[in-house]
Amino acid sequence: MKEDRLVTVEITGGIMPPTTYVLLPKALTALWSALRFRPVSRPQWEWFERCLTGPCSERLVREHLDGTGPLSLPVILPDSVHHLRVRWAGSD
Repeated sequence: MKEDRLVTVEITGGIMPPTTYVLLPKALTALWSALRFRPVSRPQWEWFERCLTGPCSERLVREHLDGTGPLSLPVILPDSVHHLRVRWAGSD
């Protein structure tokens, strides 16, 4: 198992400012807490729930960060499109 690394997450548009966590699972939980009651479509809500809280969420996000780099996903809200971002801290 890989050692823990600092991870920075945010949701643009003032939903969740960039915040750095010691553990990836805590970062994913914080993202889900910031999104779960937002007025997103049902399919998008289910997708984020599965990707942020599912049994393989940590592994999938870690593999993406290690293999592809920072993750940026659209969050479509009635007012505009925001972005959920996850990256290893210091990978600017």
